[in-house]
Amino acid sequence: MTKKNNNNFENVSSLKKVIVVVSLFTILFGGMFSAIVAVHSFKNYNNPYIFGFTFGMIGLLIGIFIATKIKPYVLLNSIMQSNYSNFKLIFALGFIGHFLLVGFYLNDSLSTLNDCKRYIVINKEYRKGGHRQPELHVLILKIKGKNCRLLSKPDYWKSILIGQEITVCDYKSRIGFDSKKLPNDY
Repeated sequence: MTKKNNNNFENVSSLKKVIVVVSLFTILFGGMFSAIVAVHSFKNYNNPYIFGFTFGMIGLLIGIFIATKIKPYVLLNSIMQSNYSNFKLIFALGFIGHFLLVGFYLNDSLSTLNDCKRYIVINKEYRKGGHRQPELHVLILKIKGKNCRLLSKPDYWKSILIGQEITVCDYKSRIGFDSKKLPNDY
């Protein structure tokens, strides 16, 4: 039986090998790039962790489902057949990143402007970037009696003074992931 499987794998064309390997790397690294873009984009959501978990889990499950369905078409050798769970995981990791980005665009398109108001900046925080930590520029505002932390771009953060009023727009989403945006932060 094993010899028969080896014979089947010996007949795998070079074109199929190239397509499978390039596709896997494209899905994985494309997913990593998509995740970086997405995480930066939903930074001022009211519940960014729930958003990331929800769409990440959807991506993981769909990635595993698709990897299971395409198994007969992507096997290149007996080692890949015996370790297919590793391939499935790598494939699903790429889908997580893609679904975070798709989720952001979906939520953004289903969000409507609720209102824009001016709030006073009560404090500013800066965290220097380092190994595995991004640089953060945080504006702290008092919104509805609570301190609200909003991430901004470095140039905008530098132009704002403590005690200054800035405009903050509140967006309501039909799928439940409301967000705040700084319209002058571009």
